[in-house]
Amino acid sequence: MSDRHSLISAYSERVSLLIYSLVMFWVLCVSGFISVAHAEKPPPTAQNFIIPLYVVDPIAGPFIQLAVGGIDWNQRGDTGSYDARLNRLLSSNECKGCDLRGAQLQHKNLTGANLSKADLNGARFDRADLSAADLTGAYLFGANLSQANLRGARLINADLRKANLSRADLHGAYLLLANLRKADLRGAQLSGAFLNGADLTGARFSQANLTDADLTNAVIDRSSVDQAILCHTRLPWGDIDRDCD
Repeated sequence: MSDRHSLISAYSERVSLLIYSLVMFWVLCVSGFISVAHAEKPPPTAQNFIIPLYVVDPIAGPFIQLAVGGIDWNQRGDTGSYDARLNRLLSSNECKGCDLRGAQLQHKNLTGANLSKADLNGARFDRADLSAADLTGAYLFGANLSQANLRGARLINADLRKANLSRADLHGAYLLLANLRKADLRGAQLSGAFLNGADLTGARFSQANLTDADLTNAVIDRSSVDQAILCHTRLPWGDIDRDCD
């Protein structure tokens, strides 16, 4: 009987060791210590990914804890390819569908740039000139566009959740069907902007200028625009001329 217990114990230890080895290999792959060849894939939709955390319990042993939330801005793939894409944008003003997560593009002149469907999650565009740029369908989750020039820019169906657009110039910008949940639009210039069908749930509009802006069919709370400038503003519940001189 003792031999049987010993055999079962030895077998259990071998299985535990195998599982531990596989877990460690997977963790090292995710962490970038082990390189695994893979085909390039299109940029993912902006969403909260599940980030694995490796935890060692002194009693129970190693296990994987899944932590939900947050996007890894640093998963850019090969560094050389990333730099090449960045240089391509700066030299040709075009990088359609590119993966440029976390790019540092503050103060850059990107007038008329084609960045449609590009993955720009967490990118820095503060004080950059993106006037007339094409950002249709771009992923800009958590991006910093504070004080950026976005006059006439096309941001149709763009993902701008939690983006910082404070004091940005969005005069005449096209934001139709854009996702602006919890975006910071405080002090933004949105005169003549098109926000038809945009999701503005939880967006902040304090001191934002919405003169002549079209928010027809937008998803927005009435209270969120209490401190915004409203003049000839088309809101889902009617036209408002409250702040016209």
